[in-house]
Amino acid sequence: MVECSLPRGYPPAVRSLALLLALGPTLASPLLAQSGPFGALERSDGVGEPYAFFAEDALWAARMLVGEAGGQDDADNAAVLWCMFNSYMLRPVREIYPTFTAFVRAYCTPLQPYLKSRGAIERHRKRGTPMVEVEPGKWQLERHVALQRRAWEDLPEGARSLVLRAFRGELPSPCGNATQFCSTAVYFQDKHGRRPTGEEHAAYTREYAKSKKWIWFPVEGASPRENCFFVEERFADLPDGVVRTRKP
Repeated sequence: MVECSLPRGYPPAVRSLALLLALGPTLASPLLAQSGPFGALERSDGVGEPYAFFAEDALWAARMLVGEAGGQDDADNAAVLWCMFNSYMLRPVREIYPTFTAFVRAYCTPLQPYLKSRGAIERHRKRGTPMVEVEPGKWQLERHVALQRRAWEDLPEGARSLVLRAFRGELPSPCGNATQFCSTAVYFQDKHGRRPTGEEHAAYTREYAKSKKWIWFPVEGASPRENCFFVEERFADLPDGVVRTRKP
């Protein structure tokens, strides 16, 4: 990823413009399609520095929603996006990933340059999922490679609308302080070779959360068979919705 060469003391808007200029006209044009101004992520308890969103974040956030939750403007997608907001602001990751874009690209499998999980690679080989060797010995799904190249205007309207509202402080968290999400229904199917019943899925999800020291957070209006959301036990005592988006 191209990084801004300006020192950190410059205002976020100036740094964002410098980044766009560094990317050049070919890459900058789809980034400029996102409509600012954007707000910033912050914690209501005052811990840490706020994070100001910029155009590249909006682009990759919308791509992330398409890859992880389908890209509709609904409760599932809103929870996925907010789970990533919480994770970026609550977990000690910002020194490793100075931008939200860098963070979601590392965390979300559809946005990674190549698949890092050997289990995921084997699962897709068994299913016959088309893959591309992006580097010698490193593979990514064809659809993920295509998603990573999609311009803002080519992404679903639902994903774009949801991202813009969230980035402007118009969408509160539907998942509390959840910082983790995954499809436990898929994990059950991989293990048992069939889809779980409702009771089996709930029991499996509770045990999975317990093994991780997480707490399952059911999201109103979202389908647990798509994604389940979890609050890490170390964050359980924080005020509900401690991460918030500040309006521009």
